[in-house]
Amino acid sequence: MKKTLRILTTLLICLLAGECYSQELNKIYYGIVSDSIHRNHYLEFKNDSIVELTSIRRHMSPQLRIELPYSKENGTISIKSAEITEQNLKELNEYGFIHFTTGIRIENDGKALLDKTNEVIYVFFEDFKKTHYTTYLIDGEEFKQENLIANSYGLVDREMKMNRKLKKKLKRIKSELENEEYNIVIYKGIDAYLKFGYDKVMGVIELKRK
Repeated sequence: MKKTLRILTTLLICLLAGECYSQELNKIYYGIVSDSIHRNHYLEFKNDSIVELTSIRRHMSPQLRIELPYSKENGTISIKSAEITEQNLKELNEYGFIHFTTGIRIENDGKALLDKTNEVIYVFFEDFKKTHYTTYLIDGEEFKQENLIANSYGLVDREMKMNRKLKKKLKRIKSELENEEYNIVIYKGIDAYLKFGYDKVMGVIELKRK
C-alpha cells in the first residue's frame, strides 16, 4: 500500500510541477537540472568573457544575480573557479550553486548546451516560455500536460489546464497502478534530452505495463 501511495504521489507532484552551434550572446539560457541536489537557473552570455548567472526567483526570497568570467576553446565553455572572486564564491555557496565554485565545463550540442558532469542542460528560455509542459508516455501513447509557470516575482498568475485525455487515461489504468502492474520512469533535463530530444527537456514520465 505504501508503494502504491508513493507512485500516485509521484504522479501528482509531476503533474503539478512547474529548463547555431555556439552560445548566443544576450540571450537567456534556462538551466534544467536532472536531480534534486542542484537548482534550475538562468545563464546569459553578456560578451566573449562574461556570463551572468541568475537564480530563479522565489516568492518573498532574495534572488542571486552574479557575473562570472568564462573562456571558450574548441567548442567547450569553461568557468574556472580560480578566476572567481572570493565574494562571488561566498554568494554561490549561500544560494546553493556550489558546483560553480569548483569550475564548470559546458559543451555545445546543437541548440542545447550540456554540463554533463553536473547533469545540467541549458536551452533557450524563449523556446519554452509559452510551451512549458511535461510529457507522459503511457504504453507508447503520448500526452502533454501543461506545467505551472511562475512570473518574475515568483508567483503563479494563472491556473494550470488539466489534459482531459491524460486524466481519463490515468483513471482507466488506476487499478493497474494500484496493483503495481506498471514500471514508471521519470526523465528530466539532460536525461530527457538525450533519450527523447530537445522539446522534451522539461520532463518525461514513462509508464509501461510490466
